[in-house]
Amino acid sequence: MFKENDNMRPGPTPERVLAICRLLEKEPYTSSELHQLCELDKAASTTEEIRRSIEAAEELNLIQKQGDKYILNVDGERLSSAGEFRKTVAPLIFSNKNSTFFKLTEWFISNANQVFTLNGFDDFAAVAAKTGVDTIKENDVLGWRFWMRYLGHAYQYNKTLIPNMKVRMEDAMSGLKKGSRMTCVQFVAWIKENIPEAASACSNGELPLAISNGLRTLQSEGRIELVSTRDAIRISLYPLRGVETNEFSDIVIREIG
Repeated sequence: MFKENDNMRPGPTPERVLAICRLLEKEPYTSSELHQLCELDKAASTTEEIRRSIEAAEELNLIQKQGDKYILNVDGERLSSAGEFRKTVAPLIFSNKNSTFFKLTEWFISNANQVFTLNGFDDFAAVAAKTGVDTIKENDVLGWRFWMRYLGHAYQYNKTLIPNMKVRMEDAMSGLKKGSRMTCVQFVAWIKENIPEAASACSNGELPLAISNGLRTLQSEGRIELVSTRDAIRISLYPLRGVETNEFSDIVIREIG
């Protein structure tokens, strides 16, 4: 799921991987025991989905096999909520810049104009394959979209993905102190270090739509404040009609986390 040149199957969703980890928090289990605990029916597809979920948890080093049983590799507190789990897996997933998952997410962030006009996952796969990640098929997109929505890169409306990285940025900002301030240039450098999948799309001139929408959302919720100081260096947000904030010189952390 998260390896180089790997297929991104729909089976291993974040919720299933989290469920596997929570089972192993209680005690070690064999593969057969995990299947029995997870199966809701006898459908063959269910067994395949469980197997793929175990594989995904292994790829992220959340679990490992010790003898004939799997054990948990992370602290149980990391499994206490969907939000905590999300903060745990995001850095693991995006540490591998050569993975198909990283490349497609990077393409998505950089190609807002094309993404915004697509209303089907088959169309999304076709455009991505032509202009960025040539190995992508529709089935890859179907698996990828569960995780990228969960990780906070977009919202889904029917079969349209609306770029908005509010959740992803808020998670990454959770370690910043309330009241801390960065210039727009410092903020771009911070993005490149802390949100690597967005690094290639961000410059000191303009930020992509997904980042811009996320910043506007965080400001509207009072999480951050975007300041535009006269005569200071400013960075443009992706331009949208009818919005007040289209550029800023500084960002102030208000109520993150």
